[in-house]
Amino acid sequence: MRITFVLTLATLLASPCFAQQARSDTVSIETSAAVDTAVDQHGTATSGTVMDSVISVGLGHGFEATVRPWAMRTTTMTAWNRQIWLATLRYQRTGRRISLRVDGGLIPSPVGLANMMLRPTLNPTIGLPSSMFQGLPQFESKAPRSTLLGALYPYGVTGTVSAKHWDARAAAIDTTPLRSRRVFAQTNPPRFANVVLGAGVTPVVGLRIGASVTRGGWRRVSEVPATMVTTDSGSAPMSSYAARVVTVEAEYAVRHTSLAGEWIRDSIDIAGNRSIAPSGWFAQGQQTLTPRWFAATRVERIAAPALLPSGAYETRRFSGVETVVGFRLTPELTVRGGHRAREAFGRSSFDHAAITSLVWSKRWM
Repeated sequence: MRITFVLTLATLLASPCFAQQARSDTVSIETSAAVDTAVDQHGTATSGTVMDSVISVGLGHGFEATVRPWAMRTTTMTAWNRQIWLATLRYQRTGRRISLRVDGGLIPSPVGLANMMLRPTLNPTIGLPSSMFQGLPQFESKAPRSTLLGALYPYGVTGTVSAKHWDARAAAIDTTPLRSRRVFAQTNPPRFANVVLGAGVTPVVGLRIGASVTRGGWRRVSEVPATMVTTDSGSAPMSSYAARVVTVEAEYAVRHTSLAGEWIRDSIDIAGNRSIAPSGWFAQGQQTLTPRWFAATRVERIAAPALLPSGAYETRRFSGVETVVGFRLTPELTVRGGHRAREAFGRSSFDHAAITSLVWSKRWM
C-alpha cells in the first residue's frame, strides 16, 4: 500500500511537467548532500554521508505535491539506508487576514522544533538535537527502544490556520513521537493513532513562541508479554499504553543573529498503572560574522528515569555541547568544523570529538 501511494504521487508529480509544460515557478527541485566526520579523543574516526532531494510541483488551484527521497550511509553500515521522508499533497489558501494550509499523506512532523532541522542546510551545527536519536535509558524490562522526541515523518493529515500574529494547527498521525517508523524497513513499531494540537504567537517580527501537545498509544501490551494487565474494572485486557508529549519552542532572529530553543516533556504509561516523565531541552544560536563566515553552538540536556535491577528508579542525565565555525566556499558549498562534547546516560565524564562537515546544496529550478 505504501509503495502504491508513492508511485501514485510520482505520477501526479510527472503529469504537469509533460502534459502542461510546467514553468520554472511551478516545479521546484532542490538537492543536498552532506559528508560528516568525527574523530574522538581516542583517535577513532567515524563518518557518514546523507543525500536528499525535495521535489515540489504546483498543481494549480492552491494544490502542491511534494516528495523527498533520502539516503544515508555511515562507516558502520554495509549498505545504503534509502527512505522516502516526504510524500504529501498540500492545499494552501492565503487570505487577507487568515491563511489555511492542509497536508495529507506522508507529512512533515507536526510536533516540535527539532524535526525542522533534519536537512543539513537548515541545521546551524553539524549534529542534530540529541532528543531525536538518543535512546532513553531502559525504564521498563524488555520494553522497546524509545527517544524523547524521535525523527518523525508520519502518515496523517494536518491543518494549519495562521494570521499576522498567531498560528494554530491540529493533526492526526499514525506514529508515536517516541518511536520512529520508516517507509522502507524490515521491522517497524506498530501503528498508533496520535492526535496533535499546537499553537504559536508572533508578538513582534522575528520572534515566535509556540507549543504543542501530542497524545496517543506508544507501545502494545503484547510487545512485553510479562506486562499483560487488565483495565481498572477488570472486564477487558488493555491493548496498548499511552504517552503524552508536550513541547514548548521559541525562535528569535534579529539582524545577523538567530536563536532557537525547545523544551520537551513526555508522560509515558507503563505496566503496573505507573508512568514516567523524561524531559529535556536544547538551546542554540547562530551568528553571521561576515558574508562567508558564521559560528553556531548548541547546548542540550535530557533527564530520564532508569530501571535498576532492584526495581527502583534512578534519574540519569545526558548532556551535550557542540560548537562549530562555518565558511561558505561558494553559494552552494559550505564547510564546517568544530568540537562536540557529550556526557552519556550513566557516565560521569564527557566524550570529546573533533567534527567536520561538507554540505552541498543546489536549487535546480
